[in-house]
Amino acid sequence: MADTREQILEAAWELFADKGFEDVSVRDVTNAAGVNLASVSYHFGGKDGLIQETVKRCLNPLYDYGIKLLDEAIVEYGGMEKIPLRHLMACWLRPLFMPEECGVRSDLILRLIARYLIEHSYTVPLVTKGLLSEVYRVYIQAFKIHFPDLTDGQIVQQIVFAEGAAFYCSGVGQIVINLLKGSPVDIENVDRERLMEESIDFALYGFGGKPEPAA
Repeated sequence: MADTREQILEAAWELFADKGFEDVSVRDVTNAAGVNLASVSYHFGGKDGLIQETVKRCLNPLYDYGIKLLDEAIVEYGGMEKIPLRHLMACWLRPLFMPEECGVRSDLILRLIARYLIEHSYTVPLVTKGLLSEVYRVYIQAFKIHFPDLTDGQIVQQIVFAEGAAFYCSGVGQIVINLLKGSPVDIENVDRERLMEESIDFALYGFGGKPEPAA
């Protein structure tokens, strides 16, 4: 049986994903977890601390997965400098399109991003910031092999743009599809794997070159 802290986190994870951060109270979480109200203060210092821990649980697996994919590509191709550009971009974007592959719910990620867009001053756990810095460091190094004339800042701009497009496609894109149901321009749901491949094309055009064909 999970300990009290884990029970609270599991309940918070589900509730935040379903209702958003602002609409969930501490009492909602403790009722769902089957623990007493004081448990959240004891384990997390309050609701903000609980949100911080949920943020860490949501983002850290994505960053770990991104590093894992890059490490696997280095082994597969025999060195970072030999990774095809398209495969490199796929390593960068896959955690965003397929978060379930590393145990993260996509709806919680989208709610988390929405919260950060609204509350610009909201803090990120230090351990998560450190992991984020490491992810960007290794991917900047990898992309710089293909684009040696770009500065680190320019590479960050391009890959952040690719990230933003991925989040938009995953979130707002699905909303648009749902709104068009039954209209004269009704379109089918888009396969996420295909959507990722098309987003890779889009991102690579942003770097200024014609995308490489998919393998």
